[in-house]
Amino acid sequence: MSNDFLDKKMKWVKIYIIFGILLILVNFCFDLLNVDIGEFWQIMLSTWGIIFVVMGIVRFLLYQNDSVLKKYKIAESDERYELLRGKAGYLTFILSTITLAICSVIFISIDLLIPGFVVLDILFMQYIVFLVLVWHYSKKL
Repeated sequence: MSNDFLDKKMKWVKIYIIFGILLILVNFCFDLLNVDIGEFWQIMLSTWGIIFVVMGIVRFLLYQNDSVLKKYKIAESDERYELLRGKAGYLTFILSTITLAICSVIFISIDLLIPGFVVLDILFMQYIVFLVLVWHYSKKL
């Protein structure tokens, strides 16, 4: 397998593991310094840290198998795979947009105006990012 392809994949493995360890260390430092960030955030930092570390380790083990890496490289360069990934990404965008809109309506209808408007802002930013990316990739292709 080409070293460039493997190096590119291993770069993301390192990022996952480093980010996971960083989240765990931040939680540990808050605990060590007696900074009260709340039980929810302690659980979130620890959980997401562990998830990222495990994701990195699983990807590392997966990329050690040459047959899996070869299939992954073929699938990544396949035009049909790119088309399927584009369709799946667009459908995911539409579903998340609908979900955010429904959440915003629910928040506003139960008089939680600030969360409702925050969700609306996120929805608006998501749409702007989508339009910018479509414009960027249409110029690139």
